[in-house]
Formats: sequence, C-alpha cells, structure tokens
Amino acid sequence: MKIFRGIFFAILTLSVLAIAIHQNPSTVQRYVTVVGTGTTTVVPDAVRLDANISSSASSSSAALAATTKSAQTFRQTLITSGVLAKYIQTQTLSVNPTYTYSPNGTSKITAYQASQIFSVVIRSAAKAGAIISAEQNAVGNPLQINGVNAYVFDQSAAQVTARAQAISIAKAKATSYATLAGAKLGKILTIDESVQNSGPVPMVNTFAKAASQAAPPAQIDLGQQDVTVTVTTQWSIK
Repeated sequence: MKIFRGIFFAILTLSVLAIAIHQNPSTVQRYVTVVGTGTTTVVPDAVRLDANISSSASSSSAALAATTKSAQTFRQTLITSGVLAKYIQTQTLSVNPTYTYSPNGTSKITAYQASQIFSVVIRSAAKAGAIISAEQNAVGNPLQINGVNAYVFDQSAAQVTARAQAISIAKAKATSYATLAGAKLGKILTIDESVQNSGPVPMVNTFAKAASQAAPPAQIDLGQQDVTVTVTTQWSIK
C-alpha cells in the first residue's frame, strides 16, 4: 500500500510540473482597472407640485363634500392650464374629527376636517409659477401649497453626454497606465456604471391665502442640476 501511494504522489507531482513547464506566460491576460467620471449640467424641465386641499364642517359628510368640490376645481384648473390628467395623483384622502379639550381632561368633537393631498407633475417648468397661481386663485383658502421640486423629467440625453465624458476619461487613464508599464492598450473588457443627480433644488413652502387677481404669478426658480455618470472599466493591455 505504501508503495502504491508513493507511485501515485510521484505521478501527481510530475503532472503538476508538466503543466507548469508547458504553460505559456504570453497567454496570461493582463489588464488595468480605472475609473472615469463625467458630469453635465442641465436646467430642470419639469416641476413636481405637492398640494393639500382641506375643509372643515360640522359633519364628516359635509367636510368631505366641500373638499371634493374644491378638489374638482383644482383638477379642472390644472387640465385647463395644460397639465395632463395622468400627471395628477391623489396621495391621501382622509376625514378626521377635530377635538376640543376641557380643563378636566375630557374631550369633545367640535368639527370634522377632510383633506386630499395631491402630487402633480407640471411638464412645462416655465409655466409652473403661473399654473400654481391660477390654482390658488381658483380654489382659494382650501388649497395649501406644501412645496415644489424642480427636476429633469427625462435624464437620458444628459446621461448620454456624461457617459461619453466618463468613458473618454477612463480610456485616457488606461492609456497612460499602459504606456507607463511599457505596454499597449487593448480592448475594454468590463464596464460598471453608476449615476448620480445633484444640484440645488428650489423649494416653496407657503400657507394658502387669498390672492388678488392683479397680483403677479408666482415665480419658480429652476436652478441647475448636475447629472454625473461614473464608470469603472477594465482594459486589456499587451
């Protein structure tokens, strides 16, 4: 048995040595991994509006009816202003009692409040201020503007530009490394991408108040937004 094991290990050792001897170092793939980042700056082309419509009444049904009526005015004004119905979304609809508390700790329902919260996408960012002012004038005090957010609706074109920059920078880095190593740059082997969006986000927070028809429309400052693409690339060198 010991003789058999010795012969087996001897054959295994010779096989490993044979593989090592016949391996061609030139077949081992060499590569370099580099990171490239490209950024393009764009002006937002859309505005997201967050709005709340609420009404109070002595009964829950009356509060809901009043809110529903104001909400219908809200929708119709948006559509008249050119906002498509598919960009108008109800976030929540609620009816809750309002309590008053006495010094002895007891509570009493004194009214009911109904609220409907909307999220609206205004695709024409330049008209967003005028549309919001029209809403406030049409709906009045039941409308509360919770905030606006200017953003790029479709980032695909900006990403293409930033991506081209990122690949160009990565290739320049890889070429430099290959030259320093005394080699030539080959084909790209792998690409991993990540996209980041940053930039100032204009916000408006106000409580609903009576608006004069002669007052100028609200102005939404769009600012700029950076779209950044980072690529981690692997290039062959030879």
